[in-house]
Amino acid sequence: MNFDPRPATVELRFAIDATEAPLVYPDTAYPEPVEHLAVEVAGPALVATLVVPIADARSWAGALFDAVAVAHRESTGDPHALSDYELASMPHPDAYDPGPGVVVVGADDATPARVRFHIAVDIDGHCLTTASLRAAVVEALTARFNTTRVAVSSGTPLAGRAR
Repeated sequence: MNFDPRPATVELRFAIDATEAPLVYPDTAYPEPVEHLAVEVAGPALVATLVVPIADARSWAGALFDAVAVAHRESTGDPHALSDYELASMPHPDAYDPGPGVVVVGADDATPARVRFHIAVDIDGHCLTTASLRAAVVEALTARFNTTRVAVSSGTPLAGRAR
Protein backbone atom coordinates (compact mmCIF):
# COMPACT_ATOMS: atom_id res chain seq x y z
CA MET A 1 0.00 0.00 0.00
CA ASN A 2 1.49 3.32 -1.06
CA PHE A 3 0.92 6.36 1.12
CA ASP A 4 0.91 9.73 -0.62
CA PRO A 5 1.65 12.49 1.94
CA ARG A 6 0.14 15.17 -0.32
CA PRO A 7 -3.44 16.07 0.55
CA ALA A 8 -6.10 14.98 -1.91
CA THR A 9 -7.51 17.67 -4.16
CA VAL A 10 -10.97 18.69 -3.09
CA GLU A 11 -13.52 21.10 -4.47
CA LEU A 12 -15.10 23.37 -1.91
CA ARG A 13 -18.26 25.30 -2.78
CA PHE A 14 -20.26 27.53 -0.49
CA ALA A 15 -22.21 30.75 -0.78
CA ILE A 16 -20.37 33.87 0.34
CA ASP A 17 -21.53 37.27 1.51
CA ALA A 18 -20.29 39.51 -1.29
CA THR A 19 -20.70 42.61 0.89
CA GLU A 20 -18.07 41.34 3.34
CA ALA A 21 -14.48 41.61 2.16
CA PRO A 22 -12.31 38.56 2.89
CA LEU A 23 -9.87 38.97 5.76
CA VAL A 24 -6.34 37.73 5.13
CA TYR A 25 -3.68 37.36 7.80
CA PRO A 26 -0.48 35.33 8.32
CA ASP A 27 -1.21 31.91 9.76
CA THR A 28 1.85 32.00 12.00
CA ALA A 29 2.80 33.93 15.12
CA TYR A 30 5.13 36.87 14.65
CA PRO A 31 8.08 37.12 14.14
CA GLU A 32 8.24 33.60 12.71
CA PRO A 33 8.65 33.36 8.93
CA VAL A 34 5.23 33.40 7.29
CA GLU A 35 4.59 30.18 5.34
CA HIS A 36 0.78 30.16 5.11
CA LEU A 37 -1.93 32.79 4.78
CA ALA A 38 -5.31 32.36 6.43
CA VAL A 39 -8.23 33.70 4.39
CA GLU A 40 -11.44 34.24 6.35
CA VAL A 41 -14.56 34.37 4.18
CA ALA A 42 -18.02 35.20 5.54
CA GLY A 43 -21.08 33.45 4.19
CA PRO A 44 -24.72 32.98 5.18
CA ALA A 45 -24.60 31.50 8.69
CA LEU A 46 -20.93 30.53 8.40
CA VAL A 47 -17.40 31.83 8.47
CA ALA A 48 -14.88 29.70 6.57
CA THR A 49 -11.16 29.99 7.14
CA LEU A 50 -9.01 28.70 4.30
CA VAL A 51 -5.27 28.25 4.82
CA VAL A 52 -3.23 28.79 1.67
CA PRO A 53 0.53 28.13 1.34
CA ILE A 54 2.13 31.53 0.85
CA ALA A 55 4.08 30.29 -2.19
CA ASP A 56 0.77 29.53 -3.96
CA ALA A 57 -1.35 32.34 -2.51
CA ARG A 58 -0.94 34.73 -5.44
CA SER A 59 -1.84 32.05 -8.01
CA TRP A 60 -4.81 31.01 -5.88
CA ALA A 61 -6.05 34.60 -5.67
CA GLY A 62 -5.58 35.04 -9.43
CA ALA A 63 -7.64 31.93 -10.16
CA LEU A 64 -10.33 33.14 -7.77
CA PHE A 65 -10.41 36.55 -9.49
CA ASP A 66 -10.80 34.87 -12.89
CA ALA A 67 -13.66 32.68 -11.65
CA VAL A 68 -15.49 35.62 -10.04
CA ALA A 69 -15.02 37.79 -13.16
CA VAL A 70 -16.44 35.09 -15.46
CA ALA A 71 -19.37 34.33 -13.12
CA HIS A 72 -20.20 38.04 -12.86
CA ARG A 73 -20.12 38.50 -16.62
CA GLU A 74 -22.26 35.43 -17.30
CA SER A 75 -24.86 36.14 -14.62
CA THR A 76 -25.28 39.88 -15.21
CA GLY A 77 -24.42 40.30 -18.90
CA ASP A 78 -22.35 43.33 -17.88
CA PRO A 79 -20.92 44.74 -21.15
CA HIS A 80 -17.96 46.21 -19.23
CA ALA A 81 -16.95 42.95 -17.56
CA LEU A 82 -13.62 41.40 -18.55
CA SER A 83 -13.79 39.07 -21.54
CA ASP A 84 -12.10 35.66 -21.66
CA TYR A 85 -9.47 37.20 -23.94
CA GLU A 86 -8.76 40.03 -21.47
CA LEU A 87 -8.54 37.61 -18.56
CA ALA A 88 -6.17 35.32 -20.50
CA SER A 89 -3.94 38.25 -21.50
CA MET A 90 -3.42 39.42 -17.91
CA PRO A 91 0.07 38.67 -16.58
CA HIS A 92 0.42 35.60 -14.38
CA PRO A 93 -0.04 36.63 -10.73
CA ASP A 94 3.27 35.07 -9.72
CA ALA A 95 5.09 37.49 -12.04
CA TYR A 96 4.47 40.34 -9.57
CA ASP A 97 7.49 40.93 -7.36
CA PRO A 98 6.75 43.40 -4.57
CA GLY A 99 10.38 43.47 -3.47
CA PRO A 100 11.71 43.06 0.04
CA GLY A 101 9.74 44.43 2.95
CA VAL A 102 8.96 44.01 6.62
CA VAL A 103 5.80 43.25 8.56
CA VAL A 104 5.20 45.72 11.38
CA VAL A 105 2.74 44.95 14.17
CA GLY A 106 1.52 47.45 16.77
CA ALA A 107 2.67 46.97 20.35
CA ASP A 108 -0.93 46.47 21.48
CA ASP A 109 -4.48 47.28 20.38
CA ALA A 110 -4.07 50.92 21.40
CA THR A 111 -0.67 51.46 19.74
CA PRO A 112 -0.74 51.17 15.94
CA ALA A 113 2.18 49.98 13.87
CA ARG A 114 4.00 52.80 12.09
CA VAL A 115 6.11 52.68 8.96
CA ARG A 116 8.13 55.46 7.34
CA PHE A 117 9.28 55.18 3.76
CA HIS A 118 10.37 57.49 0.98
CA ILE A 119 8.85 57.71 -2.49
CA ALA A 120 10.66 59.24 -5.46
CA VAL A 121 8.46 60.08 -8.45
CA ASP A 122 9.58 61.45 -11.81
CA ILE A 123 6.65 62.93 -13.76
CA ASP A 124 6.95 64.07 -17.39
CA GLY A 125 4.63 66.70 -18.77
CA HIS A 126 4.42 69.83 -20.89
CA CYS A 127 4.01 72.18 -17.92
CA LEU A 128 4.10 71.11 -14.28
CA THR A 129 3.74 72.91 -10.97
CA THR A 130 5.32 71.37 -7.91
CA ALA A 131 2.54 72.75 -5.70
CA SER A 132 -0.22 70.88 -7.52
CA LEU A 133 1.89 67.72 -7.75
CA ARG A 134 2.62 67.83 -4.00
CA ALA A 135 -1.08 68.35 -3.26
CA ALA A 136 -2.06 65.39 -5.48
CA VAL A 137 0.48 63.08 -3.80
CA VAL A 138 -0.68 64.09 -0.30
CA GLU A 139 -4.37 63.71 -1.24
CA ALA A 140 -3.81 60.26 -2.72
CA LEU A 141 -1.85 58.98 0.28
CA THR A 142 -4.22 60.36 2.90
CA ALA A 143 -7.29 59.06 1.05
CA ARG A 144 -5.83 55.55 0.73
CA PHE A 145 -3.97 55.09 4.03
CA ASN A 146 -4.33 56.06 7.66
CA THR A 147 -1.51 58.57 7.38
CA THR A 148 -0.62 60.64 10.41
CA ARG A 149 1.95 62.83 8.65
CA VAL A 150 3.02 63.33 5.04
CA ALA A 151 6.07 65.41 4.19
CA VAL A 152 6.68 66.16 0.51
CA SER A 153 9.72 67.94 -0.87
CA SER A 154 9.63 70.16 -3.93
CA GLY A 155 12.11 68.13 -5.89
CA THR A 156 14.54 69.51 -8.41
CA PRO A 157 13.62 69.98 -12.08
CA LEU A 158 15.58 67.55 -14.22
CA ALA A 159 14.79 69.16 -17.57
CA GLY A 160 13.07 72.25 -18.97
CA ARG A 161 13.05 75.80 -17.63
CA ALA A 162 12.05 76.73 -14.08
CA ARG A 163 9.91 79.87 -13.94
